[in-house]
Amino acid sequence: MLNIAIAACVLLFAAAGYIAFMNSRIIADKKREAYIPPPPSEYTVYMTPQFSEEDKRSLAPIGVMEFRDAQGMMKVYLCRVKNEKDDLQLEQAGNVFLHHLTKARDTGALMFYRTVEEALQGPEEKSLTDRISAVAKKKARTE
Repeated sequence: MLNIAIAACVLLFAAAGYIAFMNSRIIADKKREAYIPPPPSEYTVYMTPQFSEEDKRSLAPIGVMEFRDAQGMMKVYLCRVKNEKDDLQLEQAGNVFLHHLTKARDTGALMFYRTVEEALQGPEEKSLTDRISAVAKKKARTE
């Protein structure tokens, strides 16, 4: 009698595990189907001492760095272009931004880098800004 009860419990637990597994697969499939990637965007790297209201109308910054320049403090923005078409894709703009960042970091002029988390759209932008953050945190190369 005890053997029958143990076998019944094992079967019930196996059935419950299988149902939970299938349920998680259904939920994952629904999440994948529900994800709508943002439309392809164009990007630019914008260098200015101050980001104006007019700039905010046409550009959405996703990364900001500030560095000391001969003319004073300068900011470099990695931006998604809202209205106009620009000629840079995300990776290209990211590489240009990384060039400015590493140059400022290596010369000791870098003041800070910050990701604009609330402006990020999609995993590609998140991945790029994570990579930029990692480069910004590295120590300058010793020469």
